[in-house]
Amino acid sequence: MRIGKALLRIGQVAELSGLSSRTIDYYTQHGLLEYERSSSNYRLYPESVLQTLERIKLLKKQRMSIAEIKEAIQTDNTIEPIIVEVQDEITCLQQKLTTLEEQMKDAPREEKKLIYQKLESKLTDVMKLLTLM
Repeated sequence: MRIGKALLRIGQVAELSGLSSRTIDYYTQHGLLEYERSSSNYRLYPESVLQTLERIKLLKKQRMSIAEIKEAIQTDNTIEPIIVEVQDEITCLQQKLTTLEEQMKDAPREEKKLIYQKLESKLTDVMKLLTLM
């Protein structure tokens, strides 16, 4: 057992992370979380597991499989939070474009043309970004 490092039991990890003990157990069984055994055979998790769980939550939002999440965690990719942020922005833009299309349904043709011209360069930039992903 490490001296000077706070170790948490599964119930504490569950409470602090907002996840169920069952979910934490599942992630542990799949090798996503590190732990050590106490003298009475309890699993004890380092505090850093809370950061790992936050990362898993983000990756699950991206609909990644457990295998993909495990690989991402092992490679310690620091770009993932940025990707999640970009994906959230794209979703937001999609919703706004849908709303705009609905509002423009009955607009005169010339008004539609002006709006599309205003958006064209920005949409081109977004498409360039998507091709990088």
